[in-house]
Amino acid sequence: MRALIPLIILAAAIGLFVMYTNPTFQASKSLATQAASYNDALSKAQQLRAMRDSLLSKRNTFSNEDVTKLEHVLPDNIDTIRLIIDINNIASKHNLSLGNLQLGSISDSRSTQSSAAVGSSGDPIGSVQIGFTVSTDYDTFLAFLHDLEHSLRIIDVDKISFDSSTSQTTGSSTYTLDLRTYWLH
Repeated sequence: MRALIPLIILAAAIGLFVMYTNPTFQASKSLATQAASYNDALSKAQQLRAMRDSLLSKRNTFSNEDVTKLEHVLPDNIDTIRLIIDINNIASKHNLSLGNLQLGSISDSRSTQSSAAVGSSGDPIGSVQIGFTVSTDYDTFLAFLHDLEHSLRIIDVDKISFDSSTSQTTGSSTYTLDLRTYWLH
């Protein structure tokens, strides 16, 4: 009987280890792994907060006028009305009026993902296409294009076509332009 008591205690200890101690130990290991991932997330959040604070302090060194110019170059939303007004103001400097105004495709580039993505679409930059016509002579049209080129807003001229048969006596033609401009998400 004396030899049987140590075997019973040994069997009870093995059973206790298998039934309670080992599952509790494994659960605590998974909790430790989860705690480590949370600590890693907190560390990354602190790094991002520090980077944000650094960028905000750099941004605060810019004058309000410079920030306004930057927002005009690449706005953070699509404002087609403001775009049309800006183009119309440039045209009015040359006594031109915009005709056959057409708002074209608005591109979000949702099919591609970028590593620098800031928007929900996965692409940091969206674009919009706009088309219109102006009737004028060639030199005035070149001056208008020059002013479009030197405006603060980023504008790409996708297509230019003209119809010279509209007024051959005055030397004016009807020019059709397709432009593309961009904004940040």
